[in-house]
Amino acid sequence: MESIKENIDQVIWDYPNPFTVSIKVSNNEIDQLGHANNQVYLDWMMKAAYEHSESLGLSVHDYLSIGVAMVAKRHEINYLSGTFLNDNLIVGTWIATNDNRFRSMRKYQIIRMDDQKTILRAETDWVSLNIKNGKPQRMPDKFIRCYQPTIT
Repeated sequence: MESIKENIDQVIWDYPNPFTVSIKVSNNEIDQLGHANNQVYLDWMMKAAYEHSESLGLSVHDYLSIGVAMVAKRHEINYLSGTFLNDNLIVGTWIATNDNRFRSMRKYQIIRMDDQKTILRAETDWVSLNIKNGKPQRMPDKFIRCYQPTIT
C-alpha cells in the first residue's frame, strides 16, 4: 500500500505548491451524526496556517516577542463532503494576498486521500493586530517578508 506521502504528489490542487498537513480523523472529532464535526475543519485549517507560518519563520513565540500577531477576522468555509473516522486527509494552504500593511488572505483545500476528493475549500482574512491593545497595527517588516503570497 502506498503511503500518504507518496500519494500527495498525485493530488490535484487548486493552486500549485501548497503547504500541507496530514490529518487522520480521530474518534473525538466525530459528532453524534457519525462524521467529523464542522468545527473540527476550522481546527484543521488553523493547524495548517500556524504550521505554515512557523515554516516561514514566524511562530506564536515570535508574535509574542514582537507584540504583533496576525489574527483571523473572517472565515468562509465551503463544506463539500463529509469525513469519517480514520479518514486520511491532507490540508493544503496558500497565502493568496498580502497588502503589506494590515491584511492578508489565506486559502485552504482539504482532500480525502482514499478517493482524492476535495471535501472543503475555504479562505480566511487575517489582520495584523497589536497584542496589548487589540488594535490594528501595520505589519512589521518580518511579517511582510514572511507572508508574501504563494499564489501567483
